[in-house]
Amino acid sequence: MLRNLFTLLFVCTALAAAAQPKWFKRVRKAQMNIITYDSDGQLLRSTNGFFIDNDGTLLCDYAAFRGAARAVAVDERGKEYPVETIAGASALYDVIKLHIGGVKPTPLTLAHTIATKGDAAHIMPYLSSKTGVCTTTTVADASIFNETYAYYTLPVQLTEKSTSCPVLNDDGEVIGMVQMSAKADDDKCFAISADFVRSLTVSALSATATDYHDLLLRKQLPDDEAQAASFIFLIGTRDTALYLDYTDDFIRRFPSSTQGYVLRAEMLTAKGDFSQADETWEAAIKAKTTAHEVLYSRARSIFGAIDTGHALPDTWTLDRALEDIREALAAEPLPIYAALEAHILYAQKHYAEAAARFLSANQGKMRSADNFLYAAQCQQMLGDTAAVLALQDSAVACFTKPYVEAAAPALLMRAQTLLTLGRYRLAVADLNDYEHLKARLVNANFYYQRYQAEMRCRMFQQALSDIQRASSMEPSEPLYHAELAATHFRFNQLDEAIAAARTAIALDDTFADAHRILGVCLRQQKKEQEAQQQLRRAAELGDEMAQKLLTP
Repeated sequence: MLRNLFTLLFVCTALAAAAQPKWFKRVRKAQMNIITYDSDGQLLRSTNGFFIDNDGTLLCDYAAFRGAARAVAVDERGKEYPVETIAGASALYDVIKLHIGGVKPTPLTLAHTIATKGDAAHIMPYLSSKTGVCTTTTVADASIFNETYAYYTLPVQLTEKSTSCPVLNDDGEVIGMVQMSAKADDDKCFAISADFVRSLTVSALSATATDYHDLLLRKQLPDDEAQAASFIFLIGTRDTALYLDYTDDFIRRFPSSTQGYVLRAEMLTAKGDFSQADETWEAAIKAKTTAHEVLYSRARSIFGAIDTGHALPDTWTLDRALEDIREALAAEPLPIYAALEAHILYAQKHYAEAAARFLSANQGKMRSADNFLYAAQCQQMLGDTAAVLALQDSAVACFTKPYVEAAAPALLMRAQTLLTLGRYRLAVADLNDYEHLKARLVNANFYYQRYQAEMRCRMFQQALSDIQRASSMEPSEPLYHAELAATHFRFNQLDEAIAAARTAIALDDTFADAHRILGVCLRQQKKEQEAQQQLRRAAELGDEMAQKLLTP
């Protein structure tokens, strides 16, 4: 009887083997079990995938990778390979394309034609399947999407374990990838065209796309250099380690491009790893990239690092930055390089030379109000006020009325120079334009400064309005209330002046000016006794004018 049992088992096994397609074993080698983990190393999900080329490209379902910080591909012998990058993804269609590292795959061939209704469809079992037998059926429907790809309906019921298993035609070519029905008890499943998943790529805009934002694993850089550089720029620098991984990948992919080295070196500088940054710039020069771009990057980074408070290498000096930028200028005299040279010269207190360089940088498309303002600042350090005003005039002239917000700094700086020169009406005009552009940002001190200018050029009504604004914006500042009191007194508004002076005194009883103003106002109202008290208090606080106003 035992002999009969072994005979029956042998026959069943032989029949099962005979039922398998001839390509079954080859396809089996292309399948992998995919396991994803969260950032704490906890298992997230296990699913399936299969290789489609010799480069380690594998297709899988998107859902398994939501929130995954690490993933591995496991073959039928239990050997693990790391999932290195995401090469394409679509949350809408729940598909993802991956690159697996360190593997020598046996890839599947994708069908060149779309299967039609009634065509045979063989669904490969998942690796851990106990039966390990293909499910053979026919295509119930093939819906075309994106004009090129098909979404198949298969009249069989499968478990969730079959998700992402390959679906093949009679020739062993992949027509699709299994996707489960939304209904657990549905008597059919679906398959999305594997060629569609293969077509997915990462572009520069993928860096900000929702599909990719939800995926924590590193993405594969676009094949185009400009797209790859834009992708790195768009992902930002919040995750330093990931950013450096991308720059390393960029350098491997485009070894003669300056951008990867520059991005890497500048990130290393930002994180304080100055020696590695230096090594990266040197590697860029040895790789025969665009040398003047490398020198500009290094000069700018050294200059920017000097005032950060970091402990810098001995070689990171203004002199070295100046040497680098001058070498870059000799190779390519770009205005942006001249502007950096000017900033370095200013930091070295070579103000006359810096001013000249700022103006030389102000050529062509680089012409800007900022360069005129920087040159004006150099002249201010040299004490040439007339030159300062002329340069500020040139800065304002870069804009036309009605002014745009970018003109605000030039207007404010020119107003301050005009105040210094005693040209108050012109200063007030600039301050008015500045307020129009920066209405939400102006503070009490701005209105106080304009009030002072308006008082000097006898624009009393405007001055009263401005000092009222200042006192209401900062009600705890006694100076503004004292000035408000003085302005009301000028208009013979004694009650208002007295009220403002008393507010100033309540805030600061040692404010001599407020006591004197209150005393003068009370005297005007014939309240001599209280007036004398206030004037005496002002005199005690050192106010000489109040001392003269006291009656014997």
